[in-house]
Amino acid sequence: MTHPILEASAVSKRFALRDNGPRSGPKRFLKAVDQVSLSLSPGLTLGIAGESGCGKSTLAKLLAGLLPPDSGTLRFEGTDLQHLQVEQQRRFRRSVQMIFQDPFSSLNPRLRIGDAIAEPLLIHGLAPRDSAREQATALLERVGLSAELYDRFPHEFSGGQRQRIGIARALAAQPSVIVADEPVSSLDISIQAQIINLLLELKQHQGLTMVVISHDLAVLRHMSDQVAVMYLGALVELAPAKELFTRCRHPYTEALLAAIPRLHPSDQHPPIRLQQEPATPDALLSGCRFHPRCPYVQDICRQQAPALLELKPGHTAACHRSSELFKS
Repeated sequence: MTHPILEASAVSKRFALRDNGPRSGPKRFLKAVDQVSLSLSPGLTLGIAGESGCGKSTLAKLLAGLLPPDSGTLRFEGTDLQHLQVEQQRRFRRSVQMIFQDPFSSLNPRLRIGDAIAEPLLIHGLAPRDSAREQATALLERVGLSAELYDRFPHEFSGGQRQRIGIARALAAQPSVIVADEPVSSLDISIQAQIINLLLELKQHQGLTMVVISHDLAVLRHMSDQVAVMYLGALVELAPAKELFTRCRHPYTEALLAAIPRLHPSDQHPPIRLQQEPATPDALLSGCRFHPRCPYVQDICRQQAPALLELKPGHTAACHRSSELFKS
């Protein structure tokens, strides 16, 4: 049996909301991630989907160790991140690398791009200084950029080129896990395809394990082995990608799938009309957090929060009516 390389158990993260003044009342918190549990098997890609504000990016930073959880446990190769020894921490920092959403702000504008790629090699002791340039140049070429660009600065590149530089910088640490937070959302459609294909190629040839965060299910359908769907900080469905895209088990997932553009009108899903705009995580109501928008809502949905239950092997969903609405 293959053990998870990265694992989250009942992980939560909240942020204090800004006060409006001395008489603003008790301090309020926004729970960005709420009791999320999932695991990442070596060599596979986990896609995490949901609307903006559902907690995807916060979860990505938790998995990459950039934020500590307020509760719950994060494990790397079976060891709690909070209990890692110094050498284990260094190994985790090197093994789990992140590709950020915005290629325009994720690079140091004063650092030549070749030096930015060489920096992880030197920090982690993966190359002596006299050969770091050569290895960084090879990484530039690995992501489809010319070695002649080594001494240029980030402002001289397009968005797609900067994202390739970000990928090269992540690969420099020789990671086993890549966490990509909306890696193509800020790029033109034609450039998106190039970056997606590059990531898939790197995964295949370098045996990478990946977490891909996206609000675009079409991207996740192309890239993922397993997909987790989040709504207002919580996991509402988790399934193998093929299973989720052919037979989902949650009304929110159904609505997301129906919104995917398709080339042929005959392939279009019937539109799912959600009742209203989503609530904010700091104003969650009782019962199912999706019930104000759900077209199938009943009294039990307003009164009792559904548990995340396994409906089929490897396929879980949090919906009181799942077995009734989404029959096998």
